[in-house]
Amino acid sequence: MRENAAPVGSSVGNISVSATATPAAATKRIAWVDYAKAVAILGVFIMHSAAPDSLSAVVSAYDMMVFFLLSGFVFSIRRYASFPPFLWNKVRTLLIPGLFLSVVTFLIERLISVALGGERWSIGRYLTWFAGYAVNLRGREGFGSIPWFLVCLFVIEIGGYVLLRVVTSLGLDGGRRFVALILVSAVLLALGWLYSAFVHVVLPWCGDVALSMSGFFVVGVALRPYADRLHRALRAWAIIPACALLIAAVWLDSRVFRGAVNPYMNDLGNPLCFVIGAFAGIWMVFALCRTIADCRPLDRVLGGLLAYWGRNTLVFYCINAPIYPWLIPWLLGFVGLDATSADVGMRLACALGAILINLAICTPCAEIMNRWLPGVLGRKRR
Repeated sequence: MRENAAPVGSSVGNISVSATATPAAATKRIAWVDYAKAVAILGVFIMHSAAPDSLSAVVSAYDMMVFFLLSGFVFSIRRYASFPPFLWNKVRTLLIPGLFLSVVTFLIERLISVALGGERWSIGRYLTWFAGYAVNLRGREGFGSIPWFLVCLFVIEIGGYVLLRVVTSLGLDGGRRFVALILVSAVLLALGWLYSAFVHVVLPWCGDVALSMSGFFVVGVALRPYADRLHRALRAWAIIPACALLIAAVWLDSRVFRGAVNPYMNDLGNPLCFVIGAFAGIWMVFALCRTIADCRPLDRVLGGLLAYWGRNTLVFYCINAPIYPWLIPWLLGFVGLDATSADVGMRLACALGAILINLAICTPCAEIMNRWLPGVLGRKRR
């Protein structure tokens, strides 16, 4: 295990709580967990770029589900005697940093719009914007909201608290606990898909997406007691077949069923392709990251960077949200890259450029937050 890898009981980019482990085990750090978060945040950068549609479709089919499953994997309520301290921990580590980073980036964006574009807002528009945070309806123009992933995870983890209290009260443990959680996951995935397909109404606080994604979170909760077995099962040889299964699911969804997966829009496509593609992609990422962590030469080259990116996914995610629509295309234009081009080669170059720009901007922002504003992230000063 790496010293700087994700603590079992620390965070998914500052997004989690203590794992279901003994006090001794809770201090151990799992390298591939951090690495998987890092790979997932790079996937976010790809989706928020001018990447070719085919590449974006493949990444979208599994990427956010990696975050949700890992959040369940490190989730626990053991150190909370009651609901209020648990709720405060979720507010402190999810909502407060999301709100802070959202407001700061909004104010910076407004200053730039006024200075460069002369765009003026009335007092009413500002009041409307800040009132939006109370409802957090994603995708509503002119209304502020905390980044949707953080709000969605907040709702899911509240549900996770209730679920684990019920499981504990029923006396379920071992194999019975695992089976019960997998059944709950299957029901949640089915309900989420049905809501997406037949209702598809955007709910406050991302309630609709929380229903769709909570199944992956519960799978993570079910797998946590079997972390060692999971680690042994994540073999390097599984990367290529898992990738092939993912691509096949995306291809079938697109070409045969005319569907696609977009968690933000709560579009899930064909249910079978959705589930198979998501879990194949998750397995691909996990196997890749476990291979990197266990291969000393690869780990020496990549481990430090991946661990750092993985520990700071919350800041990276929040900073990326306001800069990808306008700042990144503008910066790409300085080196002759056109984010509006239809050429596949140009779009791949723009996707790579977007990744590099995001890392160049988000890394110093993460350092500033960690060094001088750790309390905002729910962390202790280093």
